[in-house]
Amino acid sequence: PYFVGKKYETGWTWEGYSELMAGFYRETYRLLDPGRYCVVNFGDLHNSGGRMYRAEVPSVYPAAVPHWEWGRTAGFDLQATRIWRKQFARVAMGFVVNSRPRNAFDLEHIWTWRKPERDGEEWCADRRLSQRGVLGDDWSSPARIDRHCAAFPVELPLWAIRVYSREKGEVVLDPFGGSLTTLVAAHRTGRQGCAIELDRRYIDVGLERLRTERKQLSLLSDV
Repeated sequence: PYFVGKKYETGWTWEGYSELMAGFYRETYRLLDPGRYCVVNFGDLHNSGGRMYRAEVPSVYPAAVPHWEWGRTAGFDLQATRIWRKQFARVAMGFVVNSRPRNAFDLEHIWTWRKPERDGEEWCADRRLSQRGVLGDDWSSPARIDRHCAAFPVELPLWAIRVYSREKGEVVLDPFGGSLTTLVAAHRTGRQGCAIELDRRYIDVGLERLRTERKQLSLLSDV
């Protein structure tokens, strides 16, 4: 959840959102084995109407501030920070910054948290991919056919799995499953996917995506 006024965020308060995200970090930390990773994608927040702090004009609240607090309080170490440069957003946001000096929100943050373990061993399955600080230049636009209002491209979870997952058969968890894009990525990489989603409509859409994905991969294997 981004706390940017999406349909599924109707009626949310900052206090409620903070409680939700702090709980997400705590529970993810509890579930992870020591030495394993949690990858979080988030964008900065638009402070319109003084919902974050009092300001004379619409402004920005850097979401890194609360995410750092939530993650560290849960016990994580922040292992790496990267930027997702959203190519598709430049056209959509251009009309805003043409007339006013505002943030175009054409980038988001990808943070990797690590649950500590005694031996301090770090893991990287693909060092070449891990060394990229800016991601998204070769990513597709999020699939709008899934009818989800906050979709991200499948390349995002594919990147995370290829860098931080050790071997096929491992479990990849998405606590905010949406239309199950992360499960599609898990299937493509031979991992077991597990997702949590409250909206049945998105679950149905995601399951249809997975069925289509399996058919396509089956046809490719036959060829």
